[in-house]
Amino acid sequence: MPETRAGKRPQWLEDLGAQAAALLVALAIALGAGAVIIVGYGVSPLVVYRAVLHFSFGSPDDFGRMLVIATPLIFSALAVAVCFKGGMFNIGVEGQFLVGMATASVAALHFGFLPAPLHLASVLLFGMLGGMAWAAIPAILKVKTGAHEVVTTIMLNGVAVSLVAWALNGPIKYTHAPPGFSIDLRTDYFPQSALVPLLNKPLGMNPSVHVSMLLPLGIVAAAIVWFLLQRMRLGYEARAVGSSAGSAQAGGISIGAVQLKLFLISGALAGLVGMQQILADRNYFPQNYVAQLGFTGIAVAFLGQNNPFGIVAAAILWAVLSRGEDAIQIQTNAPREIIIILQGILILSVVVSYQVAKRRIARARLRAAGAEGLLEDSGADVAEEVA
Repeated sequence: MPETRAGKRPQWLEDLGAQAAALLVALAIALGAGAVIIVGYGVSPLVVYRAVLHFSFGSPDDFGRMLVIATPLIFSALAVAVCFKGGMFNIGVEGQFLVGMATASVAALHFGFLPAPLHLASVLLFGMLGGMAWAAIPAILKVKTGAHEVVTTIMLNGVAVSLVAWALNGPIKYTHAPPGFSIDLRTDYFPQSALVPLLNKPLGMNPSVHVSMLLPLGIVAAAIVWFLLQRMRLGYEARAVGSSAGSAQAGGISIGAVQLKLFLISGALAGLVGMQQILADRNYFPQNYVAQLGFTGIAVAFLGQNNPFGIVAAAILWAVLSRGEDAIQIQTNAPREIIIILQGILILSVVVSYQVAKRRIARARLRAAGAEGLLEDSGADVAEEVA
């Protein structure tokens, strides 16, 4: 018995190997199906895939632009994953990050009297608080009235768009327009102390590539979310509520408290989604902001299987495909919609492959548990005979 158990591989290693194999199978399926579709357009799949990779890894600047796209997606997908662990579907990341950009802009414009590090910290904090405040509305409605979070968050997304439009035309509207110029509706430029430091110079990239400290902050956020969900009590309670709310309540877990905490954490992460474009790319809050980041985060979270570190990898993969849209248009004769098709096939392949892997892991655990039970029973019988 000791020799059998000593020769066994750790369970986490087996799970990791099964998940890695599932991801490779999903990528192979997506690339194979994509190749068939590309051939149907009369284009070589190798040409298309080479162009996609070249636009993300062909030069330091291309690599940096890809990372700029991935940065907000990390925060967005983490916000979705936190709620999903508790069995909730936060569709409101879109509205939460818009409100977060508005509240962060208030801090950027009015807290310039603070020293540079404190000013930037206050801007990020206000962005998180804005996202938390907007996420608290559907959370309270769910806990107190039972209103479904999908309905309330979708409705609040539309309200957030109108609220931000009002703010840009009112409290945070620009006051110093360049003379003789007609500018779009936006805020004033933020002071330098409110902006996120850029990493383009240390990484050997051009000034036009706005890789910022938000990227390592997103990786740190992923590590914190992993620790929170895997090593802290709230994570255990979230998994219990997400698996079976009735059983969790019977075990003494306050379902409402867990749901409220998860929504607030999700809102805080959502509040950081828009910081890349207002604190690194634009240096002001424009009316023509980049939208749909909240909805894209849902796809990235599914692609990363709601694992914080998987989300980082999924965000980079999604950014590679996003850069591939330009690559296909410039370097090939294939339509840009091929990338959208590839994204859909990849998500479906990953979901199916991971489900198959989970079932295989579950069956392997049951067989291992059964084998250990037989060995223990045999050992007990031998001991009785000896006695």
